[in-house]
Amino acid sequence: MKSCKLFVISIVFFILVFAFYIPPVLAENRTVLRFATLGQKGISVMVYVDKTFIPTIEKVTNKEVTLDVYWGAVMGDEEDYIEKMRVNQLQGAMVTASGGITEAVCPDMAVLQLPFLFNAWAWDEVKYVRNNIKDELYSMAEKRGYKILILMDLDFEQLYSTKYKIDTLENLQKAKVLTHAGRLEDLMLRYLGISPVPVNVPEVVSSVRTGIINVAISPSLWWVGAQLYPVTKYVNPLPIKYAPGMMILSLEAWNKLSEKNRQAISNALLKLEKEGNIVIRNCNKNSYNAMLKYGVEEIHLSEQELSLFKKKTRPLWDEMAGDIYSKEILDKVLNLLKEYRLQKQNILKNEDKTTSQL
Repeated sequence: MKSCKLFVISIVFFILVFAFYIPPVLAENRTVLRFATLGQKGISVMVYVDKTFIPTIEKVTNKEVTLDVYWGAVMGDEEDYIEKMRVNQLQGAMVTASGGITEAVCPDMAVLQLPFLFNAWAWDEVKYVRNNIKDELYSMAEKRGYKILILMDLDFEQLYSTKYKIDTLENLQKAKVLTHAGRLEDLMLRYLGISPVPVNVPEVVSSVRTGIINVAISPSLWWVGAQLYPVTKYVNPLPIKYAPGMMILSLEAWNKLSEKNRQAISNALLKLEKEGNIVIRNCNKNSYNAMLKYGVEEIHLSEQELSLFKKKTRPLWDEMAGDIYSKEILDKVLNLLKEYRLQKQNILKNEDKTTSQL
């Protein structure tokens, strides 16, 4: 009797393990790709993923491909997603392009997160640069075993404080500043004379609420979604760095899709990326304004202090080239920015000239 029970338990265990580790689920000619995200289902941008992105993928593939999404960090943090993709427990994920993720998927994407690389809220600059380096980023990701489906504009990140008015670098240096975005963010803070406190994403909320940290760099949408605005006293809208994100799929899972479905999905992705980024930017703007209405006080740097922040972090750009990202991608991005800003300047001059002639 005992051996019979052990046999039954062994069979059940085998079935459970096999079911969990099986690659993309195939049922009735459907491929179900398991995705994970830190985002909660039903909240802002995740509504777009649930109600537009997934149905579009199903529609263009005649429901032969769909996504089964694990919402709200039930699969751990983003580094866990990468590990689970490597062993096929997951086939894809929505991730921020932070430290461990960029190192695993596409190291050169880190260059986009350099402090003060882009002008404040200059989404046009971001779009121009991103579109002109996209092929290089996609190629690098594929060499590492990943297919980038879309690139996302998570936000220009701001400084949130539960204690100090961050209106000077000196006040920021007094604070216990959180870092969770990897080595580049950690180094940026150290260049500013700060000893950051590393915290994993799932522990950020408790760390803020218990006072382990009292300042963090974050997109406004994430801060609101984490319900941290009630304990936040101040926000400095200083767009200290751009925060990209991406939806990725393992290259193995992508290559197992039929050529017809790969082409159909590829054709749909450009529109989905454009629409999704508009949704994200609007959600960030609304989240930020909602926090101000709630009572979070907006604090600004003087021009002198802003210059000090930029002066102290600018050496990071060149010193990390060849380490975190390649020197070639840095040079290309800087040349693209110079090119675009010159074009924009000339357009404005011509517009002013035309206006004056009227």
